[in-house]
Amino acid sequence: MRQSTKPKSPPDNLSDTNISKISELILNQLKRIDKKTKYAPVMEILSLLGKGAVIAAAILAPKSAKVLYPLMQQSPDFSNWKKYNLSYLKRTLSHLEKTKKIERIHKGGVEILKLSYNGKVKLLKYSLDQLHIDKPKKWDGKWRLVLYDVPKSDKSLGDAIRKNLLNFDFYPIQESVYIYPFPCFDQIEFLRQYYHLGSNVQYMVVDKIENDTIYKDFFGI
Repeated sequence: MRQSTKPKSPPDNLSDTNISKISELILNQLKRIDKKTKYAPVMEILSLLGKGAVIAAAILAPKSAKVLYPLMQQSPDFSNWKKYNLSYLKRTLSHLEKTKKIERIHKGGVEILKLSYNGKVKLLKYSLDQLHIDKPKKWDGKWRLVLYDVPKSDKSLGDAIRKNLLNFDFYPIQESVYIYPFPCFDQIEFLRQYYHLGSNVQYMVVDKIENDTIYKDFFGI
């Protein structure tokens, strides 16, 4: 597993907006390896809740599936939940509540389940630890360039970005400019959201780079 590099203190990462964006990126990555299981994996459920998918807390009530399934169908996000076996979903949600990863809140007169502070922290830790780039069997002939610019006063942030790019096997062309041969927009977008980089990071796809033999040799393409 790749070694993750985290900033010293990222409280803004736990905002609902940021968690929603990161959850969406995680779900997109999980879709590519989805085996259409009816189980309810912990991180997938956390990501759905982080994205804002609504589910009533009443689903945890000790009632039969015949009673609870129609209740779940009333959720405005039923399309997100219907693929899971109800028993497995209840088991996962119950575990997350017992471990204080989710909590109950009232919204619109209904008690629903929502990520807790601990749940957000777990989601962030998982997302950075599991982030990887899928390598296609054939290179499309395009280069991906990543450029970033952070204040020199924030050396720890610059170091964190550099180490994450190197963990992804990017090649440094020059300071703060890295190259990679395969699609990696989602992963760079994740780092942008995680570190709150905004326009300080640019992702470019280029058709040709002069004297690129050294890069082809490095990546084995």
